[in-house]
Amino acid sequence: MQRRSLLLGAGVTGASLLASPALLRAQGQFPRGPITMVVPFGAGGLTDRTARHLAPLMQRELGVPIGVVNITGASGAVGKQHVFDQPADGQTILLQTDAIRTYPTMGQTERSWRDFDMIGVFVIATTYIAVRPDSQLRNATDFLRALREQDGRLAIGTAGPGTMGHVAMTAFTSRENIRYTDVSFPGHAPAQTGLLRGDVPIIATDAASGRELIIGRRIRPLFHFAAQPTTVAGFGDIPGVSPELRSMDDMLPLGGWFGPAVKRGTPAPVIERITQAYQRAANDPASQRFTDDTGTILARLLRDEANAHAERETRRISWMLFDTGRGQRDPGTVNLQRLAS
Repeated sequence: MQRRSLLLGAGVTGASLLASPALLRAQGQFPRGPITMVVPFGAGGLTDRTARHLAPLMQRELGVPIGVVNITGASGAVGKQHVFDQPADGQTILLQTDAIRTYPTMGQTERSWRDFDMIGVFVIATTYIAVRPDSQLRNATDFLRALREQDGRLAIGTAGPGTMGHVAMTAFTSRENIRYTDVSFPGHAPAQTGLLRGDVPIIATDAASGRELIIGRRIRPLFHFAAQPTTVAGFGDIPGVSPELRSMDDMLPLGGWFGPAVKRGTPAPVIERITQAYQRAANDPASQRFTDDTGTILARLLRDEANAHAERETRRISWMLFDTGRGQRDPGTVNLQRLAS
């Protein structure tokens, strides 16, 4: 996999955050003992793999073990609620995901980005449109033509409402003013199985969960939702969506994102200490290798940038889902304003 890094703002400078003696005194007993990192999805997926990559790197800096625990249910809402229910003391870290952006309109939980402070956005996993090897579709132009010709009848599998593939397809079809039939599976792996079985002719997935199938030539990616192509070792180049479809440019890269967060209200000195550990983990050479292995983009957004990213994505995606009839609740009822056009 080619090296990939998304350079967004001051969070990528690579300079460590050095705590002053006064700051260290203010931290008191943190960390008091082992830290728990909560993954709100099941073991083996990209969220879980991200947590298990970051935890040992961060614990080297914090000096205590960081245990990874999977708490699943309701598109990640159960795990996020668990972290919210813990004391705001930094002893419980959430591996935050893009699912938080859909909650205001999908209604899985009352929790939102406002309930957590992002330590950082570590990686972005772009959505891939994939077909079986014998498909007649060869690229994004063919894909768009098929959507237009079938006018809502073309079935596309996703990992479920509000997931990265579902969001990407909603954005894509609303921008292009076309329709499709969404077929929801309980996760990316079942969607890929559905594609292989012939249940659907196309899926919207990610390179990490589909890596072995892509390399094994069992599924074939047409393009991914990024401006630039990428290369999968053992397979070859995968084109980006631009310049064929310029309507998507302001939303790219589009997919899932992952990074650590803590409950809002966690003391600033504790957040600074966790941020220092996270930044050193993100800048470790092993993190570039992780993105190469998973087909993700190394974002390394920190604190204010990461919080702004979560808010911007939530406002954009929640209103888009509601406007297209895929969201159950008006985001305005939970004080979520539209982004200025």
